[in-house]
Amino acid sequence: MNRKALAAPIAAIVLLSLGGWLLHLRVHAVSFDPADPSNPANVVPFAAGFLSVIAAPMLLASKRTFVAGYLWNGMSVVVGTVTMASLSVASPPSPLTFGGIMLGTMLSSILLLLPKLFLGEIVLRQYHPNGMGRLFTAGWWARHFVYIAAVFSIGRIVWR
Repeated sequence: MNRKALAAPIAAIVLLSLGGWLLHLRVHAVSFDPADPSNPANVVPFAAGFLSVIAAPMLLASKRTFVAGYLWNGMSVVVGTVTMASLSVASPPSPLTFGGIMLGTMLSSILLLLPKLFLGEIVLRQYHPNGMGRLFTAGWWARHFVYIAAVFSIGRIVWR
């Protein structure tokens, strides 16, 4: 394992996480006022963004804790992507055109989030050059995208 090779992907994860977190805070400001009705909805992404910027990179930097950081990094991508895609499908742009899809949905934010998954894979390959067997492969992540999307969809249908 080359420690210098870890610095660039971890720094990229930090920068992407920080950029996404600040973009989210700009769009959905967090209020710590208990009387504010948006308080619970915005505190969760605030905390997730904070952990993605601070905790995940620290966990990724150590071989003993990188699996926890790798899972946090990957699952934040999966949950964020599914949530943003769901919100885009629930309120599509009108009229539905190529430009509307590109600029009027959460596609740009999803495209900013997805590289974190590939950067996490680079970190994984530094610690385990041959992978970890059936764990953390592209198929493993694809299954988790489907699982979380199914749970999210069922929740939206049941609790409408």
